Amino acid sequence: MNNNLTKVGILGGSGFTGEELLKILSNHPKTEVIAVSSRELQGQSTNEILEGSDLMFVDPSDDIFFECDAIFFATPHGVSMNMVSSFLNKNIKVIDLSADFRLKNVDVWKEWYGSPHLQEELLSESVYGLTELNKDKIKSARLIAVPGCYPTASLLGVLPLFNKGAQIESIIIDAKSGISGAGRKTVENGLSVEINENFKAYGIQGHRHLPEIAEIVELVSGYPISINFLPHLIPAMRGIYSTIYVQLKDIENLDFQNLYDSYYTDSPNVRIMNSEEVPDIKSIANTNNCNISVNKSNIENQVIVISSIDNLVKGAAGQAVECYNLMYGFNQSTGLDNG
Repeated sequence: MNNNLTKVGILGGSGFTGEELLKILSNHPKTEVIAVSSRELQGQSTNEILEGSDLMFVDPSDDIFFECDAIFFATPHGVSMNMVSSFLNKNIKVIDLSADFRLKNVDVWKEWYGSPHLQEELLSESVYGLTELNKDKIKSARLIAVPGCYPTASLLGVLPLFNKGAQIESIIIDAKSGISGAGRKTVENGLSVEINENFKAYGIQGHRHLPEIAEIVELVSGYPISINFLPHLIPAMRGIYSTIYVQLKDIENLDFQNLYDSYYTDSPNVRIMNSEEVPDIKSIANTNNCNISVNKSNIENQVIVISSIDNLVKGAAGQAVECYNLMYGFNQSTGLDNG
């Protein structure tokens, strides 16, 4: 081990997100990855994921994780809440990419995830890891809840509107995702074949990212806003493409281009496109960037915002590394290729 580098571990390293984390952190100049877990691949080399890696997958309970300075959880919901305290009690910081600490309301958690929350006392200190919203809080945090991929694209698309106190009546989010967002097992069990030359909506009765979006929107705006969120799968491996229809009470005195440019002027990963440009998936694939365009609708007092990100990078691993960088005093973009 190199004592000059920050030592990190990845719990849940064999999924798409864990794989992306391993690739980013292994090339991070300030970091040494010393442990990666996978129950299914325990004892196998991570070289299959990252050429040249000499790490072996270990069990999640391996004591080597307590030698880390920081732990990344890339695990299914319900896992991290059972393990986080053991790391925090040893002054090991946690960046959790699961949903376990995103929602502050335990009743909402139980409604959407079907089980009681087991670490209610930690919810008050967990920081929602949207760097464009909570940069200063992230710097001093010891527990980060990395936003979901859909909420990341959606919230980045609407946050500037709250900065000027615009009165929003409703938000409709028409979002599309590449199939990697469904997880490696689902993709390998037939989803890649099913979605080939295909396109469909899902979660019509409700998607778990809706309460996450709604909670942050109400927190930032200060008042409840009607939100409809409908996700779709597209025949691509990665990418999020959100078309957001924001109905305002009045838009007469708002310069949206300037509003968005000003809000993101210090954000290294967000680009506001000009009126002649439209975001796409290819432009942001394999980067930690978010491209946004803002346009007036044909409906009175309505604005159309289009936001595109890579669900595995800006929507997951890249955003997690941004938080890690801020927590340890590194440049926010260290180890991340911004394209």
